[in-house]
Amino acid sequence: MNVVLICLDTFRADFLAAAGRNDRIRTPNLDRLAAEGVLFRNAFGEGQPTIQYRRALMTGRRTFPFDDNYDTKGLWPNLAGWHKIPPEQTMLSEALLEAGYTTGFCSDTYHMFKPTQNFTRGFNSWDFIRGQETDNYRIGPVGAVDMSKWRPPNEKGPGGHLFQHLLNNQGRKYEEDYSAAKVFASACRFLDDVRECQPFFLWIDAFDPHEPWDPPRHYTDMYSPGWDEDYEPITHIGHEHGKKIVDRHIANYYGEVTFVDKQVGLLLDRLEHLGVADDTLIVATSDHGTELMDHGRLGKGVHNCRYRHNNEILAVMRLPGKAHAGARVEGLIQNQDFYPTILKACGVAHDPVDGLDLMPLIEGKSASLRDYIVTGWHNLANVRTLEYSYVCNYATGKDETLFDARADPAETANLAADQPEIVKEYRERLAAFLGKLPAELPGCRWMTQPPIRIWAEKSPAGKVVSEYRN
Repeated sequence: MNVVLICLDTFRADFLAAAGRNDRIRTPNLDRLAAEGVLFRNAFGEGQPTIQYRRALMTGRRTFPFDDNYDTKGLWPNLAGWHKIPPEQTMLSEALLEAGYTTGFCSDTYHMFKPTQNFTRGFNSWDFIRGQETDNYRIGPVGAVDMSKWRPPNEKGPGGHLFQHLLNNQGRKYEEDYSAAKVFASACRFLDDVRECQPFFLWIDAFDPHEPWDPPRHYTDMYSPGWDEDYEPITHIGHEHGKKIVDRHIANYYGEVTFVDKQVGLLLDRLEHLGVADDTLIVATSDHGTELMDHGRLGKGVHNCRYRHNNEILAVMRLPGKAHAGARVEGLIQNQDFYPTILKACGVAHDPVDGLDLMPLIEGKSASLRDYIVTGWHNLANVRTLEYSYVCNYATGKDETLFDARADPAETANLAADQPEIVKEYRERLAAFLGKLPAELPGCRWMTQPPIRIWAEKSPAGKVVSEYRN
């Protein structure tokens, strides 16, 4: 049996049409995968965002509570738990390689390739597609970038992220020039190469639809026709810009979701063309979602794991032969559960891990694997059941919210003051998990800025970026 693992960064699980919570965003290929497979309706990240999520995904081990006793110099952003995979933990790729699998990794998620990171362990072949966001890939020509075409007039804030992104992606003309298309094209080449080298394991990790939301323009126009401004708001903007600009910015996210979905479809078609689809286990997931004015803000970084739209993850699994096609699982799962599920399906033994095999849920032998889950993101922790979601700042034990998950799925009414007994119950669960509450967890050992930001401050040529700071 072959294995294909697809991870899409910042893909909101509720934007999958098959999930039944969205009838606007077009995701026909992921919907096809869900129709032919199993959809997990209550899947959440364990440690988030990017690196924390992938570490648990690839090892089956929890990352939260975070332990930052690692060399993180050269890594950014400076978030708790943002570090390499510990050497004593076996990656999924290493376990499958030892079991005789041909292993491949195609990704543009540049955070996994920075200094001190080690996510390429256990791969026969890996391909790093350069150029996402602040990937320090290109630094000129400076005159090739006009940031005024990519943000609202008088937009305030640092321009380094946008400047680096535009430098990296100058010269794009066609859909195949965009990062997501390059990642999936690389994955298709790997499939061509290993047709005679089965079984294979392929990890495809696409940074899109992560910001900046910058798909080919006609994908945005699907959701926002008639845009008549001479700039395209692709980076996170202040919500104070007004409905027209905010809606266009959100449409860029919608368009990027649909563009990424197209690439997934090309991969599924290639598996069919090569005649290996029926003998391949496919998992599609995402590390987290993002906020699109759901609670008055844009982007994930303001509220972290406080709300479902941020810490819920895409979780779809198509089994070989399309077994259990159309199954829908309500039980709570997390990303560390994919590791033991995949290895058991492949007949590969592994050391004890924190994740749980999902097959009892899929086969209907069990309604749940756990009573509650815990998610950590920066300084917030979320304890969630199917009934309630509790969040607090674990470092202070304050800033509490409690939402009724069934009666208030949009999480708009904070019940913390009205339901002290439920707050106490969930708070005690978190305290038991962390050892105490408030909890002191190690912070980042090294504080690092993206090179483009330092360059903008120190280099005479960086003035072009600094001019956008006020």
